[in-house]
Amino acid sequence: MSDEILTTIDELFAKYQFSIPNYQRSYAWEETQLELFVEDLRHQIKTQAVDVKKPYFIGTLLLHNKYSQYSYQTVDIVDGQQRLTTTLIFIATALKEYAEIEDSDFIKSNYICHPEFEQKFKTITKDNNCFRSAILGIDNFDEAPDSQSSQKLIFARDYFCKHVKRHEWPAMINQLREAQVLAYVIDDLSTATQIFEFQNDRGKKLTNLEAVKSFLMHNVHLNSKSASENKLESIHSNFESIFRDIEELSTYPRTPEEDSILSYYCAAFIPWTDNEYLQPKKLIKKQINALEHKGSEAIVSWINSFISNLKQTYKNVLNIYKSMDELSEFTHLVILNRLAPFWPLLIKTYHEDDSNGKVQFKNACLLMEKFSLKAYGLANLRSNAGNSHLLWIAKKFDSSDHDWGYEWLFKELSNMSSWWDIPKRMKTNIQSPNFYNNSKQSALYILWRYENYLRSGGNNQNQWSKLSWRDIVIPKNNAEKLSLEHIAAQNNELSKHLVSWDVDDEAEFKDIALHRLGNLVLDSISSNSSKKDHAFNKKWQRLSESSTYLSQGELKKFISPETNTWDIAAIKNRQRSLTMFIEEHWG
Repeated sequence: MSDEILTTIDELFAKYQFSIPNYQRSYAWEETQLELFVEDLRHQIKTQAVDVKKPYFIGTLLLHNKYSQYSYQTVDIVDGQQRLTTTLIFIATALKEYAEIEDSDFIKSNYICHPEFEQKFKTITKDNNCFRSAILGIDNFDEAPDSQSSQKLIFARDYFCKHVKRHEWPAMINQLREAQVLAYVIDDLSTATQIFEFQNDRGKKLTNLEAVKSFLMHNVHLNSKSASENKLESIHSNFESIFRDIEELSTYPRTPEEDSILSYYCAAFIPWTDNEYLQPKKLIKKQINALEHKGSEAIVSWINSFISNLKQTYKNVLNIYKSMDELSEFTHLVILNRLAPFWPLLIKTYHEDDSNGKVQFKNACLLMEKFSLKAYGLANLRSNAGNSHLLWIAKKFDSSDHDWGYEWLFKELSNMSSWWDIPKRMKTNIQSPNFYNNSKQSALYILWRYENYLRSGGNNQNQWSKLSWRDIVIPKNNAEKLSLEHIAAQNNELSKHLVSWDVDDEAEFKDIALHRLGNLVLDSISSNSSKKDHAFNKKWQRLSESSTYLSQGELKKFISPETNTWDIAAIKNRQRSLTMFIEEHWG
């Protein structure tokens, strides 16, 4: 390890050529961290105006010595890459934005691209082309950002362009060049695990996943009698796969956070009591301590198995989202948007289902969707109702054990839908005059399912192509997003009419019928807005004769021929029809 630990950014770049290995997380800083970076520089400039001797310390680096190239030593950045990458983005942006910066030629050759040794700082491979062209300006073409991390690189550049004033650049660059840094340069990864188990470096706080990775590497090093370097490289390879899957997962809607997936995995596969699964590092440490009497090989073997299965879990979650068009039962859960309590069980059933087409996983999703809609959506139970039992099911479920296999699992999930008087609560809410306000998300989901039921030939309709889950979750634009439409609107002339839903309950229409299920219909936001609050008869042409929604086109069948208008009787007729649909599909 180098004796020259405390150094400046200028001296560091004069001595080393940097690269970020692919096993590292890609660039992740966002506006909060970028704002702090700029404000730190401004604060330090003010401080040095008063006390010129007060140094500016920007953090600690852990560097892995790779090889020498000419007068430069090439190093991998093991820790501190987010801040150092941001420093490069800031300097490169300054060179583009403010040509009068002193020593600009030296800065370009020392930080950006040396005339002989080329690029001085490389990101992970998949982002480096974008980094070279869009940030460093080495290549004379614009490389489009094709990943979340490369988009964040561009965002950082644009943030600095927008928020740093022209006159500020020279002083800020000088401050950065002279900033002090603790640089630990080590010759092997085993030593790295002994220096830091993890480090924050005033940037984004380490995630639980990153802390677990470092903790496991440290324990592999401690318990490896030989070839620990190879074992650590294997761990790096597995986490490279995990980080890339996390980045791809972020492109899908309504996905769990990376730390949540780690906790879900622990809840499903690691023995726990109370809420231990919420503290993965502590739970893993407990497992490792329990293996100490079996020796080092047992510990290393358990860690390797844990990491391998964890990698597969992140891959499985990504594959589930990739297959949303085929896994409609899961997609229905996504639309309901109450996935969190089900994730440990989703992860475990998908992992253990080796059937073609994931039949058992689909069956489990179907039962979870029923409970979610009935308990949370229609019975309006509190959001944590059933959570502890769902966790217990996930922990106990074992497809290879007859007593705790799929038959047991399906029975447990089915039984939950009758707990807490759910059927009675459901019926009460479905018939409530405040159904719209009580259950908007569930009403939208039910009417979306009903529209697709009609499009599949239900109620003797002609078959049409079904509406996609995307129309609710990720529409092409806000105007095309599906929403709820009141057939008779709140400001409609019918609103203040006295009506009766049941005997002796006469009240104004807006209080007794407006928000009933029978007065709601599926529509797009743009189409909904165009109808405004017109009387039903003025909407009629749009709703029935020219609508692309079958559930709008059939409204006329609920109207009494005698009245030929949308009134309390029509709403009652439609309410009965939709209630029967709910009973048939969700029981």
